[in-house]
Amino acid sequence: MILLTDHHSPEKLDATLQAFLEANQNIASIQTIHFDEFEFETFAVQQGDSLILLSLSDQNLKNFLNQFDRPVKIGLLPHPDAPLSAKRFHIPAKLSNALEAIFSDESPKIIDNFFCNQQLVLGSVLIGDRQSMEPAAKVQQGFWARIVYLWGMIVHMVRSQPFLLTLTTDKNSQIQTAAKSLSMVYQPEQNAFTHRVVANGEQSEPNLHTVIFAPRSISEIWNFALTRILPSKTKVLNLPSYLGHVKTQSLQLEFPKPVEIRIDYENYEQAQVECEVKPTQIQICNTELPAGRVSDPKESFRVSHLPKGKLITSLVSRELPWIYHSDPEEVKETFISLKESAKLSPPYLVLMALSVLLATVGLFANSAPVIIGAMILAPLMAPIISLSMGVLRQETELTITSSRTLLFGILLALFGATLFSWLMPLQALNSEISARLSPTILDLAVAIIAGIAGAYANAKSEVAKSLAGVAIAVALVPPLAVSGIGIGWWDWHVFSGAFLLFLTNLVGIVLAAAATFLVLGFSPLHLAKKGLMMTTFVVILVSIPLSIAFYSMVQEQRMVTALESQPISLLSTDATIREVRILRGKPLRVSLTLLSEQTLTAYEIDQIQQQIEKRLGQSVELEAHLAIVR
Repeated sequence: MILLTDHHSPEKLDATLQAFLEANQNIASIQTIHFDEFEFETFAVQQGDSLILLSLSDQNLKNFLNQFDRPVKIGLLPHPDAPLSAKRFHIPAKLSNALEAIFSDESPKIIDNFFCNQQLVLGSVLIGDRQSMEPAAKVQQGFWARIVYLWGMIVHMVRSQPFLLTLTTDKNSQIQTAAKSLSMVYQPEQNAFTHRVVANGEQSEPNLHTVIFAPRSISEIWNFALTRILPSKTKVLNLPSYLGHVKTQSLQLEFPKPVEIRIDYENYEQAQVECEVKPTQIQICNTELPAGRVSDPKESFRVSHLPKGKLITSLVSRELPWIYHSDPEEVKETFISLKESAKLSPPYLVLMALSVLLATVGLFANSAPVIIGAMILAPLMAPIISLSMGVLRQETELTITSSRTLLFGILLALFGATLFSWLMPLQALNSEISARLSPTILDLAVAIIAGIAGAYANAKSEVAKSLAGVAIAVALVPPLAVSGIGIGWWDWHVFSGAFLLFLTNLVGIVLAAAATFLVLGFSPLHLAKKGLMMTTFVVILVSIPLSIAFYSMVQEQRMVTALESQPISLLSTDATIREVRILRGKPLRVSLTLLSEQTLTAYEIDQIQQQIEKRLGQSVELEAHLAIVR
């Protein structure tokens, strides 16, 4: 048995080895040779002969693996200057554990060598912006340190320019894209950047893994930077849109001009890179290494989201946009679906009529379940989402078609609700109708959330569109039906309040859906500005009465809290205020219930009114209901 060492080997190596030999009498004696004195050309080792123990630095181990191409068994010992070797070959940190793993291995594993531009690679090859691929462990743990690191990383990545590259795999598959950086490793765990993206296999295979970082917008850089400062132990099963993964045995990369390349610890600038995994005849004894070997390695690609086509030229030649604009081919299916949804059709009219009639019946019956059933039937989602896309992209045909379809649906709904209210002898406000007469800014929030859900569902084929349709119908059908009831009753208050709620939800949904489509990349920002500004202006106009109503609601709630917070003291007894209702007018009208242990006189009621006016700071007209508590 031979021990090959260099001058960096630890001093306690000989003593530990001697103790191990004494404890294991069946192991032959060891001949120690210094690496500088080792002669590769004259040293002959036949397969099955003595084991060679190596205690070498990363650089010396590279030299050994480069020059030794004959069948041989080796065992690797821990070395203070071999961090890359320790990761690459799973060398235990303790010498005794490493010896145990070597001598207890009955089935040595054949290893593969990873070469980049004819240089042996023990760790990784980093191309382009190295800062984006730094291990997350380098980030300081303090909150402000993380914020500073995040900001610095984002600024650096925004300023760095993507570069054009062409990848050709071992089986002549070719990929052309634009990226900011690449990380290439033989084993995913070799690099912290690739370890979270690529899972380790149970078997060894002669393949190299390439992870490509190719952001298409500043927002994707923000997303990536956040994942860097918030590391996770779980693997990324579905790659984000800014990452790609290629697994192959050999890979050629070509760049229009030289780019920065780091092979292990050495920096270069190259316009062409050739990487390859080559099998060797060397066997490593180490029980920590993966068992088994894949004889027929297969290529795999996860590159569907990488920049392609005209987008490559755009990314390389100009600054990154704030929001990624999807390629027309990528969203073609969504556009076709929205154009079909914008058309006026008999099923749309039938469902619209049935849903509004059902909602009107539910409103008169004061039945929430019936109203919910009408919401499920409502087909308003289709033209509204199509309208938001038309407004966003300034597509006149889509905007006109969806607006016409929406207008016919609104007129049909108003006509149906009006006709039904004429035929219905009931003409009294109930809780379901009253709930839709005083919209506030909170209703706008409901519309915005519904609009986001609708746009996202239409943009993502895997999301059930019916779910978003229900959410949008919740915000539109009932107030539209109440507006028709207001027309039938010839009641301006009912019509105006409900129709304001309908308009609030309509413009809120259109704005939110358009903004969601913009974020998802369905339109460039310069094209979307006009439509978004117009829609935002309408939303602001509608928000004025909503804000006023919301302020009034807050004030009324404060008044109710002030009146119900403590009992009113009288000379002969105390009275407790409950069920307060504030009715606007001059003077302010307050309706409430007084709880007392005895009947109150008119003088005591006047005292209560005076105390209420003092609490509210204004004159009131009191409507009191007395309840005797015994």
